[in-house]
Amino acid sequence: MASSASNLTTAAVNGVKWSTAATITISLLQIGYTATMARLLTPAAFGLVALAGVILRFGSYFAQMGMEQAIIQKPEITRADVRAAFTSSLGLGILFAGALALGAPLAAGIVRAPEVVPVVRMLAVGLLLTGFNATALSLLRRRMKFRTLAIIEVTSYVVSYAALGIGLAFQGFGVWSLVAAMLGQGVLLTILSYAAERHDLRLLFDWETYRPLVEYGGRMSAISFLEFLTGSLDTLLIGRLLGAAALGIYSRGWMLIGLPVYLLTTSVSKVVFPSFSQMQTDRPRLKTVYLSSITLIAALVIPICAGAAVAAPEIVQVMLGPSWAAAVPILRVVCAAFGMSMVTMFAGVVCDATATLTPKLWLNLGYAVLLTGLFYGLSRYGLLGVAGAVVIGEVIRTVLYLLLMRRVLNVTVGQVLGSYVPGLLAGVAVAAGIAATRFLLPAGTVPAAVLLVAEILTGALLLAGLAVGAPPARLRTVLRRLLSSFQGGSSSDGRFSGLLYAFSRRLARLDGEVTPVPVSASAPTATPPASLRPHSALLPDPETELV
Repeated sequence: MASSASNLTTAAVNGVKWSTAATITISLLQIGYTATMARLLTPAAFGLVALAGVILRFGSYFAQMGMEQAIIQKPEITRADVRAAFTSSLGLGILFAGALALGAPLAAGIVRAPEVVPVVRMLAVGLLLTGFNATALSLLRRRMKFRTLAIIEVTSYVVSYAALGIGLAFQGFGVWSLVAAMLGQGVLLTILSYAAERHDLRLLFDWETYRPLVEYGGRMSAISFLEFLTGSLDTLLIGRLLGAAALGIYSRGWMLIGLPVYLLTTSVSKVVFPSFSQMQTDRPRLKTVYLSSITLIAALVIPICAGAAVAAPEIVQVMLGPSWAAAVPILRVVCAAFGMSMVTMFAGVVCDATATLTPKLWLNLGYAVLLTGLFYGLSRYGLLGVAGAVVIGEVIRTVLYLLLMRRVLNVTVGQVLGSYVPGLLAGVAVAAGIAATRFLLPAGTVPAAVLLVAEILTGALLLAGLAVGAPPARLRTVLRRLLSSFQGGSSSDGRFSGLLYAFSRRLARLDGEVTPVPVSASAPTATPPASLRPHSALLPDPETELV
């Protein structure tokens, strides 16, 4: 059991490492790709693809019926399950690709853009490709082969976007170069994923095999669609009630904190679900990992959001320009929402991993109704009213998920709130440090870019200093588990391992463990003594350390 826990933890840590590397690489490539294509294509070309993307998103939520998640979550899968998932994915892909191709004129009428019809019809082929590759990708995630996934994702992006897309744009293919890049990536994902995970391609039509997959996957699709709607309500209502200009200000303010937080957490989110699913029957262990995950992600995200709220004037001026000053209060308000939503994410994943889907479905349905009412009620106060509605809604959603976690994992309010404490303390310290920097370097005395760099350095040094110098007891426990997984799961030695070991010893001393047990003669010097390693029962998983 201890070996299984250690293996899962190591796999999860490695998974986050590779997912992070892939995310950063693709994000950097996207910047270059966007900058290049923006000089080769007109804004109208991007607009057509964006409109087509909105239409396709509606179909994509149901084109898989949650089969990908069902394959990952099911405690034990058989060859028949894999065949059923593939048959379902392929059949639904064909069905919805055909429906979108036939219904493209109707969708174009809704968005009042008839020229989008051929683009939608071509991109609908992507749903068919997803039907072919979804099962292989799901099996790779289930088996936590994130190194393979990272290579597949980066390779397919480079070849399809950097080579095919830009190459066609240079040849004057306009919007079709964007379409070709997207479809090319789908083709490569299909080929490379099946080459890495060769599952049975025979079709299967047996309802008894389908039943558990459909019961789980159908509810997952409904939940995903509700989450998509609640995540888009503010955009839809601002555009309808306050106009395009107000929506532009709101979306840019939201993007300034949303993008960096997304880049920090997306690699974790890819690993959390398969990791939690593998321990779904061990609720005490899952509870430990859940609380540890909250502790670690809150200690990272809350200080970032708090610092961004204080430094909002400089962030907006440097990133958007002086004409976007109206986005400053929006950025400050939505920072609070992001601080909560990124942490609440784990409660949702626990529900997915333990198949607690019906309560989650009702929770999201109620949240959608509540959020709609808040938006309409507070929209009279303009953009700040809408942003305030998001924060209020997020507070209520956090409370609802807390009540649900009491039922699923038997956690107490005190345990959850205690997991937030390290992040809140770090957030106060970072906010105070950045505020002091702004006081010592008043706006106007130095360029905004210089002030922003000074604020970022101040916040980063304070956060690192707190983590290394005096982390709270709860955070120390999580950090020691994380360090143990790095040291126990890696054969590397040298300076990096020595630093990890030194940090482990410091954390042990802060916990009162002054005299460590000697290391065995056969162990490498960089390996921490037994007293510095957490008990095997506390070696949960990916997120315990990582999240």
